[in-house]
Amino acid sequence: MRVSGSCLSPKEIQDLHEATLKVLAGTGVRFAHEEALEIFKKSGAKTEGAAVYIDEKLLEQALESIPGSFMLYGRESGDNVLVGGGRPVYAPASGPVFVKSGSQKRPASGKDFIDLMKLTQSSPVLGVANYIVVEPQDIDGSRRRLFQLAAALKYSTKPLVGMSVGEGETGKCFELVRKFYGGLAENRLLGVISPISPLTYDRGMIERVMEYARAGQPLMFASCSQPGFTSPATLAGTVVVDNAQQLAGIVFSQLCKPGLPVVYGSTSVSCDMRYASPAIGSPEAALMAMATSALAKYYGLPCRTGGTLTDAKLPDMQAGLESMMVMMSTLISGADFVLQSCGILDSFNTVSLEKFIIDEVTVAMAERFAAGFDIDEHKLAAAVIEKVGPGGMYLDDDHTALNYRSELYIPPLLSRESYSSWEQGGSRTLEQRAHELLNERLNDYEPPPLTPEQENILMKHLS
Repeated sequence: MRVSGSCLSPKEIQDLHEATLKVLAGTGVRFAHEEALEIFKKSGAKTEGAAVYIDEKLLEQALESIPGSFMLYGRESGDNVLVGGGRPVYAPASGPVFVKSGSQKRPASGKDFIDLMKLTQSSPVLGVANYIVVEPQDIDGSRRRLFQLAAALKYSTKPLVGMSVGEGETGKCFELVRKFYGGLAENRLLGVISPISPLTYDRGMIERVMEYARAGQPLMFASCSQPGFTSPATLAGTVVVDNAQQLAGIVFSQLCKPGLPVVYGSTSVSCDMRYASPAIGSPEAALMAMATSALAKYYGLPCRTGGTLTDAKLPDMQAGLESMMVMMSTLISGADFVLQSCGILDSFNTVSLEKFIIDEVTVAMAERFAAGFDIDEHKLAAAVIEKVGPGGMYLDDDHTALNYRSELYIPPLLSRESYSSWEQGGSRTLEQRAHELLNERLNDYEPPPLTPEQENILMKHLS
């Protein structure tokens, strides 16, 4: 049994879809790119200036061409992950410019980036590495992207969230991956495309869609709207804006390359009007995650949403309750891909190395909850209950030995010992225990082997 749910009824999903169709056909979505406008015109779409109007027929044609699942390939077959196969795929934090470890917060460095790649490689939770897990500020901007990609390829064998960066840089990244793997026949890079809310694709994002389509690499479309600022203050209105943005980009991707694998996504959150700031660890963010999953299922598309999101500045109680709330909602709604799974603090601005470790436990606990429990003759244990009887003890029964490991999740890091034992062990906080495990993981890391040719390809960007 798997616990599943949605905050939306079938009628509400249909209402959101119909409202989205009105926006796509009546309001339109802005595509600020001449070639993109010509591609839409050739498909029969109406355009006025930079606005594109997409009718229901064109949308349905695009949706019919998209695979319901696809494989992302790592260096070895054991590294491959199936996106849309019924089990979530996790990737770490994405985009912070600061790193926090212990009491120190600092601009992210190249060493921090490499440490996070090492943690990703050794993670029992993460199936995908992220080339922008942080933005290393000590690496010159002219070479930062290729440094990040080369370091990701050197220190991790897992598939990659790919580059969606400035003019010319994405092509250079594709070329580096081609050289490293000897081609790009498989899905090696999952690009992230972010529309500008409300209802706009800028030139850069449009060109990244076309570049990925030419390379045959999959794309993830995800909005990040702020209700009351870049989308309506109502959650329903924000969902409609997001849905129109994502679907318009997805239609464009299929006009560029029919059958290109795509992921339908959103990381839209709430907005704290007191500070005019995003509130990513809010109940509304959790509801948006559930709505995104529901609409992705309606369209038959793989879905990306959620994460261990928090606005807290420390890996404290606020971080824990916000991160678990959003991640739990994400998993019970059936998301296929979860970016921002480990490490996020401070409304996407900071990655915490200790929270990276803690969030692995958050994900595992949420997964255990979402998995539910099986009910069959063996699990009902009627014969065991009869044998032990009233007042008996199950501890030494074979049934306990056979089942407790699979039924009863025992989390690392969390304190479940007696108070006196906890005191005798140094009264360590969760953050302190995470820091110790962090150091163990980094010290025990063993780099995956590279061929001499691969080493030469990468080192020019790492030295």
